[in-house]
Amino acid sequence: FQKRMLESTRLGIPALVHEECLSGLMTEGATQFPSPLNYGATWNPALMRRVGDTIRRQMRRLGAHQGLAPVADVARDARWGRVEECIGEDPYLVGAMVTEYVRGLQGDSLASGVVATLKHFAGYSGGEGGRNFAPVHVGEREMRDVYLVPFEMAVRLGGAKSVMNSYAEIDGDPAAASRWLLTKVLRDDWGFDGYVVADYYAVKFLETLHRVAENTADAAARALSAGLDVELPLPGGYWTGLPEALRTGRLEPDVIDTSVRRVLRYKFRLGLFEQP
Repeated sequence: FQKRMLESTRLGIPALVHEECLSGLMTEGATQFPSPLNYGATWNPALMRRVGDTIRRQMRRLGAHQGLAPVADVARDARWGRVEECIGEDPYLVGAMVTEYVRGLQGDSLASGVVATLKHFAGYSGGEGGRNFAPVHVGEREMRDVYLVPFEMAVRLGGAKSVMNSYAEIDGDPAAASRWLLTKVLRDDWGFDGYVVADYYAVKFLETLHRVAENTADAAARALSAGLDVELPLPGGYWTGLPEALRTGRLEPDVIDTSVRRVLRYKFRLGLFEQP
């Protein structure tokens, strides 16, 4: 695949490959660990770092460069169907554990490490009625005191280099298009210098689920302008929407340049141009 990217595309830029690794690299033969609720039950951040380090070494051996973990959501509603992906209900405990997971996953240098992806940014676990995808009804104080604490710790102390948006909307503002969340809080307040990736199909959901975008071009422009750099799993909205947004003046080229620069920076830091 990488050979094809280098030799058969116009610019010859290697791909940055992501994999799920919430409780171990999710592939046959890899080491599997207990669910994250068990991580929290150990009260042992040093052990969490060893888990991340094991996953890092296995991912790099396979040529994978970004892990879609850890989950930094604070779980306080047992009705929510994704509680088993969470470490616990205490913001500081969750923060301490995900910070060490990030350190283990990214290693001493990204040249031999894997980019950690904090998710789901933010407030995802606080959905109305314990439902998945449901809106989150919290004020800024509760967001900052509870739901943002683990993310802030992992960014400031752990140096996390990627963040994935939440599917939820906070007080009517979908996370995938929230400039307050993805730029003001994450970059301006915390000094985050990595890149933001979409939870799967989150860009399209701005049009079909949240209904804040009138079409694909509008959804793509809203997400990219807010600070969402990479659409996953496929560039469906960005691939078709961004050219249209440029043509109509909905988006300026420098917004695209900024996101491209962020992603290329980490492809270089991961050593992909030397050894993809």
